[in-house]
Amino acid sequence: MGARGRLPKRSSPVPIRSATAALGLAAALLWPRPGGADPSHITLQDAFALARQHAPALVEARARVRAAQGPLASAAPLLRENPQLDFQVGSRRLANGDHGLDLAVGLAQPFELGGKQGLRREAARAGLSMEEARLRDAERLVLGDVAAAYLRLLQARERLKLVNAAADAAARTVQATERRYAAGDVPAVDLNVAKVARARALAEVRVSQGEVSALRAELEGRLGYRTEKARAFDDDLRSLALAPPRAAPDGGGTRADLVALEQEQAQAKAAATLGRRQVLPDVALGVRYQKEADETVFLGTLSVPLPLFARGQEARLVSEADASRAEGELRAASIVVPAQVQAASERYRASRDALGALEEVLPLLDDNEALAQRSYDAGEMDLAAFLLIRRDTLEARAAWLDGLTRAALARVQLEVETGVLP
Repeated sequence: MGARGRLPKRSSPVPIRSATAALGLAAALLWPRPGGADPSHITLQDAFALARQHAPALVEARARVRAAQGPLASAAPLLRENPQLDFQVGSRRLANGDHGLDLAVGLAQPFELGGKQGLRREAARAGLSMEEARLRDAERLVLGDVAAAYLRLLQARERLKLVNAAADAAARTVQATERRYAAGDVPAVDLNVAKVARARALAEVRVSQGEVSALRAELEGRLGYRTEKARAFDDDLRSLALAPPRAAPDGGGTRADLVALEQEQAQAKAAATLGRRQVLPDVALGVRYQKEADETVFLGTLSVPLPLFARGQEARLVSEADASRAEGELRAASIVVPAQVQAASERYRASRDALGALEEVLPLLDDNEALAQRSYDAGEMDLAAFLLIRRDTLEARAAWLDGLTRAALARVQLEVETGVLP
């Protein structure tokens, strides 16, 4: 491949490890990179680290995980209710006119029947596992979006280099055409055409500059982090496009969104069972000491509420509906996810094949451009043919750049669908 057909390569910094690496995707998301850390550049791996720390969706998902620990902590004790202590004291007038003291002290402990506390514990564990799986799934999707936005920004920056080079070439063409026009070799219309081509090239430069700024702002929005203007998002687009997709490790498990649905179904089933157990009355066992004047009594107590009206109807019906919904979503997802993986695989293979075809002819572009320039300078080619060749060369280079981006995006999407890497 000719030197002008390649994107500049640079040494990438050491990955920045995120505090949330233990969530499971970190080992796959952090690619090893040679070289020392360069604080002036933000590579794709650095962007991943920033997203895991600052992305709003991940901040919210982590908060939900912390909130889900509350029900589990509440269900952890052996008994749900605390012991109840009651104390009564009063004065009594005796038959002889004296005053006596009445005193009563009771201690009772409520007990739930039917394993209700265990069911609460089971539902709480499933709820926590569900939120943890949702956090992993949110990380998968957010980092996939970040990777796509980063790749489009790299594409825009490389396209800006292309149109800048085209604008410089158009300026040189105007100078060459002015010399030939002064010598009487070309008509005035050729000079006008050259100047129009230069103006179009400059307009494309302005558009590309605005696109780079806009895509940078969009990427920072996905990161949830505003970077300093001096720090550039920079990585090797071609290396990212040609990198093979990561395969799921042996025993890698189910994709996080499916795990979340499974845990949601388990939580709803436990809650529905708990609702059905509400028909079993809770009992309170206790002891009571009473002293009335000169008489002392020790009593054992038993309290049994009668479940005539509140029988867990709402909890049972809502939880059964939630379980049925989760089961339906899980059944549908088990069909949708393999189809998504297959579609992403087909798109990735097609993108890699198309990129290979473009890279085969990329060296010819250097030759065509150099030969056309020499021919035009020597007066062997008219301006229209020269501009046509140069425009075709620019479009071919832009197509190659689009092919790099398309292949890189297809690889990212394949890894997102397989749940390995965004």
